[in-house]
Amino acid sequence: MIVRKAVVSNFSDALKLVKNTGSSSVVHELLAKKGVLNAIVIEKIDNRAANILKQEAISVGASVALNENVSRFKKGVSDTVLFATTSQIDKLVNKFRLQPFRLKEIALKLENIVNKKKVFKYKERYLDLSNPVVMGIVNVDPNSFSGDGLTDPDEALKRAVEFERLGAGIIDIGAESSRPGTRLVNAKTEIKRLIPALKRIKKNVKIPVSIDTYKYETAKAALDEGADIINDIFALRRGKEISVKLIADAKAGVILMHMKGIPKDMQTCPEYKNCTSEVYGFLARQKEYVVGFGIEEERIAVDPGPGFGKTVEHNVELIKSIGVFSTLGAVVGAVSRKKFVKALAGEDRTSFIAANFLAAVCGADIIRVHDVKETVKVLKIIETFRRI
Repeated sequence: MIVRKAVVSNFSDALKLVKNTGSSSVVHELLAKKGVLNAIVIEKIDNRAANILKQEAISVGASVALNENVSRFKKGVSDTVLFATTSQIDKLVNKFRLQPFRLKEIALKLENIVNKKKVFKYKERYLDLSNPVVMGIVNVDPNSFSGDGLTDPDEALKRAVEFERLGAGIIDIGAESSRPGTRLVNAKTEIKRLIPALKRIKKNVKIPVSIDTYKYETAKAALDEGADIINDIFALRRGKEISVKLIADAKAGVILMHMKGIPKDMQTCPEYKNCTSEVYGFLARQKEYVVGFGIEEERIAVDPGPGFGKTVEHNVELIKSIGVFSTLGAVVGAVSRKKFVKALAGEDRTSFIAANFLAAVCGADIIRVHDVKETVKVLKIIETFRRI
């Protein structure tokens, strides 16, 4: 007889263990759901709801960590952590649907966390995010921080075609540098750099094309030329309603990124009380804002913005916790060639590939990179691990 520990990282791992016992197929999924423990943070929950949550969690065998004010029946809000298996969460969802104090809203979010298949829609198509997708960066700005800016549209086309051949699932074209300390350019300059390359690329690649811009004028020009996704470092705060409506009407995908400050001053002593929580809160608010204009949730991806108004420690925290953002939709891991990676491991391609891989392991769905060939290869390891 052998008694050993099993490693269960997700539902697939649990399902495989159950099947290997030779048990009836009728109970496979039911038992697997009991084998996956989820830790779910609920911030600023009404203390009355927290009390109900605790009682219902106990009734299904789950555990809850509560603020002491809840047990003292004090009014207000607090933070809660729920520890529950997927099976227990399914039961809690049904219970919370009948409860007051916004527990119905919590039920919906819990259901999305454990049961929703992740895709990223753009136009009439979508990307399957069962495994990480590589987004290849094509810079047409001569001031690119990574030194790979292309001023010749034909060279930009050549790079995009090569990226597609190597296995990239998205091309991201940028015509304005956002490196720390840079001065932003006007829309006319950006469009002049962007459109010739975009026209060529759209005619010659089959994968979706994303445009790295926050300007309404540039986004409109790009969408008119067939761009599929708008990748906005200001999370649509600059263009506001007019940009949101533009994207909604085009049925394009959109990537909302967090940035503290603006590129010119974002790295001047950035401070957070709780970096992950504050970044999550910002992205959740921006997502709610754009959904209000009719953009489907599955057309929205989020980027916690490592390197944009964060210290090295903040960046490490965000990458380690990047899976947290998956409750908001597809998550972009954009760490390629960033300064904090160089500070941690040196200015070497090996360091950059390792950072891309780590972002994917920690839960990013779309990995935005300069080094497409190498990143596609290492991400095959993740795909294999998930399959076996």
